[in-house]
Amino acid sequence: MKTANIIILAGQSNAVGVGFTKYLPLHFDGVTVEKFRSGYENVLINYFSHDKKSNEFVKTTVNCTEIHKDTLGPEIGIAKTISDRYPNERFFIVKCAFGGTNLYHDWLSPSNGEPYSPTARAEHFPADKERLQAGWAYNELTLLLRDSIALLQADGYEPQIRAFYWMQGESDATAMRHVENYAARFDRLLSDFSTKFSPYLANCIYADGAISEVWRYYRELNAVKQAYAQKNGVRFIDTVAAGLTTAFEPTEAPDTAHYDSTSVVKLGELFAQELCNTLKTGL
Repeated sequence: MKTANIIILAGQSNAVGVGFTKYLPLHFDGVTVEKFRSGYENVLINYFSHDKKSNEFVKTTVNCTEIHKDTLGPEIGIAKTISDRYPNERFFIVKCAFGGTNLYHDWLSPSNGEPYSPTARAEHFPADKERLQAGWAYNELTLLLRDSIALLQADGYEPQIRAFYWMQGESDATAMRHVENYAARFDRLLSDFSTKFSPYLANCIYADGAISEVWRYYRELNAVKQAYAQKNGVRFIDTVAAGLTTAFEPTEAPDTAHYDSTSVVKLGELFAQELCNTLKTGL
């Protein structure tokens, strides 16, 4: 039976990706930009990304992000790196990301002991997400992954989850009570996820991205992330040390909350490299 190598990408808006595609030709050659737009044949994606759904596995391209925006997400950097390293293998990204969501409420998993709804399902990103019950974003992730596994099995694959990439925390870095509870909530999220999908975990790696410097308590939250990663075998992606930027795009009025286009690609590459380092010479 064929193996379906699954990569999970989850979190908030920098996991959605708000890099503007119009700037790509300033930083990448024409062949690379065209590949970003035409997509990767061996790296497919099934996504629920802010307010946009694919409802199936499609080629990983730009615009797996939001309706009405010409943008790209970290999946482009993931696909580029994976495809270059393993051109003859198929990988499947399952992306579930919603802008403005926090771990304190939206991404709560069941064992947090907070009010949690296992049935609430958002058909699109809600204008007022607080109207949804706690844990709705985590629930969407589990539903999307369940559906993705079923699609792959129906196509004759044996699904194996190889990586879980988490790019989130900006919203939690606005309140110290969120920062103080972050490690415990993240630990329970990973534990609940691993228990629920244990039949499909194949030496799965977990990687957590640091948030940028524009957030009030970014130092404190990144310190929490790094300490948790070191203690629990999670790969910590130090986006600050890597020089990812938010200050340059759009040129007329930079969106400092979100990574610039080149940094969006770099973020995906940093995540993907962690998997490549683990797989090394083969799958």
